Amino acid sequence: MTLNLRAWQQEALENYHQNLKTNAPTLLWEATPGSGKTTAALQVCVHQLETLNAQRIIIVVPTAHLRTQWAQAAARFNLHLDSHFGRKVRIATDYQGVVVTYHQVAKRPQFFGQLSRGAMVVLDEIHHAADGLLWGDSLRQAFEPARFILTLSGTAFRSDNNTIPFVNYDDDMSQPDYVYPYSRAIEDGVCRSVAFFTYGGEVAWSEDEEVIQVSFADHLQHTTASRRLRAALDPNSGWIRHMLEDAHSMLLETRQEQPEAGGLLVAADQDHARQLARLLAEVTHTRPVVVLSDDNEASRKIKRFAANRTEWLVACNMVSEGVDIPRLRVGVYATTITTKMYFRQFLGRIVRITPEPEGVQVAYCYLPADIRLKILAAEVEREQRHHITAKLDKEELPELIEEEMPDEGDPKPVWQALHAKNSGVESIIVHGGQLALWNDPALVPPQSQMKQAVQQRVSERVVPLTKSERKVELSQTVSTLVGQYHHRSGNPYHHIHAALNRAQRVNSQGECTEEQLEQRIELLRKWLSRL
Repeated sequence: MTLNLRAWQQEALENYHQNLKTNAPTLLWEATPGSGKTTAALQVCVHQLETLNAQRIIIVVPTAHLRTQWAQAAARFNLHLDSHFGRKVRIATDYQGVVVTYHQVAKRPQFFGQLSRGAMVVLDEIHHAADGLLWGDSLRQAFEPARFILTLSGTAFRSDNNTIPFVNYDDDMSQPDYVYPYSRAIEDGVCRSVAFFTYGGEVAWSEDEEVIQVSFADHLQHTTASRRLRAALDPNSGWIRHMLEDAHSMLLETRQEQPEAGGLLVAADQDHARQLARLLAEVTHTRPVVVLSDDNEASRKIKRFAANRTEWLVACNMVSEGVDIPRLRVGVYATTITTKMYFRQFLGRIVRITPEPEGVQVAYCYLPADIRLKILAAEVEREQRHHITAKLDKEELPELIEEEMPDEGDPKPVWQALHAKNSGVESIIVHGGQLALWNDPALVPPQSQMKQAVQQRVSERVVPLTKSERKVELSQTVSTLVGQYHHRSGNPYHHIHAALNRAQRVNSQGECTEEQLEQRIELLRKWLSRL
């Protein structure tokens, strides 16, 4: 099959052929979600099968739905893969290979060890596996006999200290063989830019008969911040309704230029998804499609939603990664998960470019003004690596204030969300920088005007920044990271800045060069990775 490959896919294939010359048995490609990893990987499969005489193809994916998706993509290359391979002992002769899940491999590592001899193996979203854990150990046992292994990842790697099988590390940092970052995908017109709309306000909850009330402007310890987020996302508190109304308004605005555009709401769990689906139906006057992990019809529902013009899809865990629904343009992040990995997976669902409409395509993401989520939004274009963290160096880091953890024998506190007040859009974040900030909700413009401002900013991206503008952006990133460090460690702001000045041997941040500001950002990220 002859394809017009994107420039990055050509580069990745050149990287593959270069590695073949060194007889490298494994390869790691990191490419941003929505950029076309599957197509590039299948080109490698074709070469291994037809030119290098691999005996079979084995694709391993994290979810059952992705088995069908990979098999469909492979069929376009005239590769026929069994996506329903189960307890069989042999592969039928009219298949060139199989698509299975990590869970299937973990249950039968010895069997797959025999099946992988002489085989070409693709490990999709490899960050799901880790040594010392069931999937990681099983993968090594199952695929060490393989002829060649291509590992793929489109999101930030794990946040734990477990190494990932078949990934090379240097100085405790994962070393990919080829990287295609989100920032370049935007420049190449492969992925859409994302505009993040953050919402503030006040929330309250009762805990063992004590009423706690906080705002999103308050700096809180991790546990309290998580409860604030949970209370805001509880449909009974009333906070999330305003955000859903605005998200739907933006979807209707977007459907004027792209009539089939859809929205995705990701919930915390299945009950939460059902509750938010009912609320969304009230807001939109249309029933959304609800996809749950224990629903036998989940894959069919996703497929139908991808092909029709239904406005909203509500899900938990089913569309976090890999699922291809290019018409999604608006996302609501309504889950309490605040990890980089999950956040990037979610964004991967709404950034895929479609042939229409022509011109600037922007995705819109709605989320609470939780400092952790705001930092993830600001850093969305930053490349990620899996970092095996070292033990804390007390001389290097400011003293940490540890949060007191409850005793495992203590009874679980009685918790209930109370009435909350959503103050509306607090800020818009585009390309890692703050496009707008509102202290007065009365001054917030309508969604149509905000959409126009976002499109203008995205269109101007090609204009290079002056050194002064660049240093302002870097200083804003420093401030954001200092806020996160304060939030997670409890250290006062001035202590953190003083520690940075000592580490860089400067009197103040104001005298830092552009290079020193970049170093300051990396230093803060290093400290944060050790918390």
